[in-house]
Amino acid sequence: MAKYKFKLDRILNYKERIEDVKKAEFAEYNSILIREEERLNHFNNYKKDLLTQKRESMNGLTAGAFKLHNDYLKDVSNMIENQKKTVEIAQKDVNKAEGELLVAMQEKKSFERLKEIKYEEYIEDEKKKEEKIIDTIVTFKVNAQ
Repeated sequence: MAKYKFKLDRILNYKERIEDVKKAEFAEYNSILIREEERLNHFNNYKKDLLTQKRESMNGLTAGAFKLHNDYLKDVSNMIENQKKTVEIAQKDVNKAEGELLVAMQEKKSFERLKEIKYEEYIEDEKKKEEKIIDTIVTFKVNAQ
């Protein structure tokens, strides 16, 4: 029996490499998203702490200090809004990378399935060849007697 060789092995290997690259990209974008979400949470907690400090020290503040505190809170709120936009962009990147990964996985899977089908066809052809050889041998032996 001859060794089976899938004619599209090079393409299958290429598809596997593409899938690996897409997995790495997805993981990288996902880690960026997690980092940006943590940063947003940090900003939100920081703002919450500032508001608590403001309420606690409201009586002892001068008008200038009160305005300065409010301006700083506005700056922190702006930072939070900018960070929300950054998180949205990171989420879009993750979604795009996930879609590309799914496509790469489907393409690889289709080539793997094709390889399985071709291997099954190969096995069937080999069985037919063996049966033909056996039939020829049996016919030869029967005719020789």
